[in-house]
Amino acid sequence: MSEPETSRPADHDSPWKMALEGYFQEFLGLLFPAIHEQVDWSQGYSFLDKELQQITADANSGRRYADKLIKVYANDGSETWVLIHVEVQGEPEEAFA
Repeated sequence: MSEPETSRPADHDSPWKMALEGYFQEFLGLLFPAIHEQVDWSQGYSFLDKELQQITADANSGRRYADKLIKVYANDGSETWVLIHVEVQGEPEEAFA
């Protein structure tokens, strides 16, 4: 039996990305109810992954799998964007704010 590969860090971001895409409306309702109430959910929403990649292409912060940019419509009909950043902490880090 071979030993597990330990040189590659675990990918904790991809499951969060999939969860945000699958449960965006519920996510906002649970964690940001004031924002959730301002969205006209009947108009739908769309993920702007390509646009997010374009505006963060020069960032030196590495992968952005758990960052999501979502276009929504407010109750007054105006288009607005919601930026979600999830910082996945897999183990304790003393210097983590």
